[in-house]
Amino acid sequence: MPAFDDKVVLVTGGASGIGFAACEALLASGAAVVVWDRLEADVEEAIRRLDPSGERCSGFAVDVANAGQVEAAFSESLSAFGNLHGAFNNAGIGAPTVPMADISETTFDDVLAVNLKGVWLCMKYELKHFRSRGGSIVNNASVSGLVALAGQGAYTCAKHGVVGLTKTAAVEYAAAGVRVNAVCPGAIQTPILAHLEEAGIDEAALAGMSPAARVGAPIEVASAVLWLLSDEASFVTGAALSVDGGWAAQ
Repeated sequence: MPAFDDKVVLVTGGASGIGFAACEALLASGAAVVVWDRLEADVEEAIRRLDPSGERCSGFAVDVANAGQVEAAFSESLSAFGNLHGAFNNAGIGAPTVPMADISETTFDDVLAVNLKGVWLCMKYELKHFRSRGGSIVNNASVSGLVALAGQGAYTCAKHGVVGLTKTAAVEYAAAGVRVNAVCPGAIQTPILAHLEEAGIDEAALAGMSPAARVGAPIEVASAVLWLLSDEASFVTGAALSVDGGWAAQ
């Protein structure tokens, strides 16, 4: 794992799944971590599991689709450890599996609010902070940011948008020493996968989407995130890195 000694990294959606795995890996690599998630109880439980002492882990309950909450939590996050060097914008929600013509307006709005607007709101404050001192941002765009999944129109739309935000910010802020990349996981054993299974898409079917013929583990994505955040990827920006067992390569 890359070294993150004396670095502070913000992880949204950090209380479970890929986000939690990233927090664990960052702490093991020497970083201090700020965890954001929607529910206070989930944040508190994540901190208890990650760092019971609270010396290198802080957290806040944040709805990333709420501009006021994001602005306030970002200010508090900067105060938690006195600085911020990187961010993993991972918070997201799943969507019902239905044909595009049958997606409700409420579902479409909710999915885009969290999965696209939420990423943009987080980036807005991260970029304002990093543009005068440098930094690294990784967005979770999902394999759905690269290819389509039938029945997931709203989710696919949002995640393609995240890739667009990533590439645009990378171009705009490269000269300021800010790197912005996306990670594009395929089927990973997370709460969103469980949501898809409830909607009738089982794990075996998802595993069959990739040449690797299996579902990935959160740490496999977290390892890619740490590399993208680290100085080891110092000449990498604007990339959308697939961690999908070959799904998007087909």
